[in-house]
Amino acid sequence: MKYILDRKMVAAPGTSFTYNSGATMLLGGILEKATGQSVEDYTAVTLFKPLKITKWQWDRTPKKHSNTGWGLHLRPLDMLKFGQLYLQQGNWQGKQIISQEWVTQSTQPSVYMDNYNYAYQWWRFTDNNPIVSDLAQNDIYYAWGYGGNFIFIVPHLDLIVVTTAENFDNSAQFFPALVDHIFPAYN
Repeated sequence: MKYILDRKMVAAPGTSFTYNSGATMLLGGILEKATGQSVEDYTAVTLFKPLKITKWQWDRTPKKHSNTGWGLHLRPLDMLKFGQLYLQQGNWQGKQIISQEWVTQSTQPSVYMDNYNYAYQWWRFTDNNPIVSDLAQNDIYYAWGYGGNFIFIVPHLDLIVVTTAENFDNSAQFFPALVDHIFPAYN
């Protein structure tokens, strides 16, 4: 964390945005301080156990913390469960795991760009992005993981799409498949 905090700012706060895994790693440290537990222990009890996620792996930082920047490995079915939890407004099998207010707040953009907006660890397509041009409404939000791992959630279609990949040079290569194959199947 010291490494991340010691970096010099390249722009004044609020004037520029570039996704930074270091900021997500800081969130892991904040979670550990707030809960008194490791990220892995906390998520195992509060998230993975209720969702019946039994196999996962966290990569470790050199100081043996869970690498929250890019280090969580889940099976596609378990990624789907997380998407379903969000699609159901934080409710899983009749139990509220995440508050509905958090689901709403965390998926609303706080950073606005030309083709994508960024929320609290969730991405959104802008209305002028061609990916959403044929949809009845633009309510898509998605988790974008390293190398092309995605959880797309489209509430008005009651749809979740999960992809896993190791395409580190062009992780967005799956986007055309949404437009050309998946969305047309629902329209």
